[in-house]
Amino acid sequence: MAGSPGVEPRGVKVAICTVTWNDAANLPRFFEALAGLEGPAFRLIVVDNASADGTEEFLREQVGAAAFPVEVIAQGRNTGFAGGLNRALESAFASDPHPEWVLSLNADAWPAPDYAMRLIESLRRFTSEKRPVGAVTGRLLRAETNETIDACGMALTRSWRHVDRGADQADHGQYPATERVFGGTGAATLFLSAALKDAAIDGRVIDDDFHSYREDAELCFRLRQRGWEVLYEPRACALHGRVNLPRRRRQMSRDINFHSLKNRYLLQIYHRTLADAPRTLLATSIRELGILGYVLLREPSSLAACAWLWRNRRRILERRRLIRARRSVPPRKTARWFGRESLPLDPERPRVLILGSRGIPAAYSGYETMIEALAPRLAERGWPVTVYCRSHYVDRRLRSHRGVDLVVLPTLRTKYADTPVHTLLSCLHAIFRARGARAALVVNGANAVFLPLLWPRRIRTALHVDGIEKRRAKWGWPGRLVYAVSERLACLLPGVTVSDADVIAGHYRNRYGRETTMIRYGVEPQPIVSHPILNELGLEPRRYFLYVSRFEPENNPHRVVAAYARVGGDLPLVMVGDAPYASDFIAEMKRTADPRVRFPGAVYADRYRGLLSSALATVHATEVGGTHPALVEAMGYGNCVLVNDEPANRETAADTAIYFDVRDQASLTAAFEQAAGDPPRARLLGERAARRAASEYNWDRVTDQYEELFRRLCDRRSGPRSGG
Repeated sequence: MAGSPGVEPRGVKVAICTVTWNDAANLPRFFEALAGLEGPAFRLIVVDNASADGTEEFLREQVGAAAFPVEVIAQGRNTGFAGGLNRALESAFASDPHPEWVLSLNADAWPAPDYAMRLIESLRRFTSEKRPVGAVTGRLLRAETNETIDACGMALTRSWRHVDRGADQADHGQYPATERVFGGTGAATLFLSAALKDAAIDGRVIDDDFHSYREDAELCFRLRQRGWEVLYEPRACALHGRVNLPRRRRQMSRDINFHSLKNRYLLQIYHRTLADAPRTLLATSIRELGILGYVLLREPSSLAACAWLWRNRRRILERRRLIRARRSVPPRKTARWFGRESLPLDPERPRVLILGSRGIPAAYSGYETMIEALAPRLAERGWPVTVYCRSHYVDRRLRSHRGVDLVVLPTLRTKYADTPVHTLLSCLHAIFRARGARAALVVNGANAVFLPLLWPRRIRTALHVDGIEKRRAKWGWPGRLVYAVSERLACLLPGVTVSDADVIAGHYRNRYGRETTMIRYGVEPQPIVSHPILNELGLEPRRYFLYVSRFEPENNPHRVVAAYARVGGDLPLVMVGDAPYASDFIAEMKRTADPRVRFPGAVYADRYRGLLSSALATVHATEVGGTHPALVEAMGYGNCVLVNDEPANRETAADTAIYFDVRDQASLTAAFEQAAGDPPRARLLGERAARRAASEYNWDRVTDQYEELFRRLCDRRSGPRSGG
């Protein structure tokens, strides 16, 4: 034995327990992954099962050399994963103070830096007195490809198999939400120490008789029978170099196949009840006949499993008696997991509706960007979310996106009818079809008039008013009149009025005496250096200016283009954007543009991130509105930002920007020349902007605020009223 057994370093909260057997090839990458692990302090306990390939020697070299405490326990014989993990747990629980969590981690499982932190965060967030969480597992991908799912939690089939959800599927973002699952693989699951101790039988957490395979499923049965929940957390990711797969059974050793068959029957002896018979009897009977035929014809060596079970029947039956005596949950609650992949975090949690936007995936402007970031995060946290989408922006066949349910409805595609017609149809759909909905976020102040339609269904509403829309130049007098009336209705009809900037909150407070709930936008930078779009547009990193906004008069793209004609040098200006119903305005702007100006149209996803990641500076010339997402995103990506000196913009960028007066062409030209003439200062301003964005504009914090808002709306006893 090596390391510091029985001594728990001060402040250690996690015991990482690993069992090795001839894992020398995996250990360098394993220790490299642990060296980057973020979150609470941890201690690694490795039990080696008599390896013969240098595993033990490598492990001993890490004691004292690794940046974290390492304890190595060398065993004289191979006791399997079950025996090894029990020995590691004994050492973990013998320490003082005990670790709060135990991470069971294979040597061929390599977690992302935030893996443990994400699991702990999920366990803390979702545990409750009614549904205590005893274990959380993450999203495991096959190490050989990084593109194939290994496991997204464990599920039970009706034929009494336990399977890894999503195994062998190409990874394209399925399983995006935090959910309750039956169990988690022993390869990389975090357990609450208290849950493991509660599920133990005669002080042993794992049944030594399982040796290898299915011991994690058996533990999850006992956790569930004691009332502990198991969660799947999609944001926690790890790679798994799995070798033993069902399709490779004929290539596996006799010992592996022996334990696999023996443990299938052990699992059923311990945990099969009459409660699961209606769900499992037929499918299990068919499968057992298939297994019997396969073993007799192809794998007769595995018949030794039946002999083993008979020889040890007294010990097995006594353990079954102890397991059943400790049940605190009716068998029917465990039986419901057969044939079911997952359950929502809280089945009683009401559904949230989001109406009034064009929909997601985001392909237009600020509201869509916000919903694209917010709705999946709410879904990850267990909220059933429905987003209403317009059929000319979102494919009618699309039913879900990143865990969010989508309802795609038609509208009249005209300047004045697009939004109101779609919102009207969305409200009617919500009245008759949105079962379980208790709260709705309606975006765009012009939609205030439709809120009373939701009242008969007792759907409480929050209205996001954005900017002062009546000031937008694109609206004629009918549009400005509608928005002027809507401002007043926004103070009377919704339960909560939401603003995104202090300037907008002050407008409603001073003019109407209405207090708003201020929730900012967020940014989650995902830089893409040297994206192909740069070559496509003939751009060099840090040698172009970038403008991003809808091409509408109050966003001043025409003034930006005109001012740039007076700027010296050869740096390109990339004008990203478009706008419906403004074709004449856009055509005239392009006709008069300087040759250095590029118009790639509307750009989204990785192409947009690629442009943001390499710009010298970005230009924001907006005059109307609250917090502009494009400005927040540019700051988050560390861009030097050239900003129109308008109250909402100054509130967003503070002292991190170069300011100009968009109506003074010389002022705008000077801002361009400052950034082009002093690149080091531009970089410093960009770094300052990134720090401000990270502290003030964080999507997880924004989601926290919307969660609290929806809880208030859904709480009829103390929450806001549905209407005015």
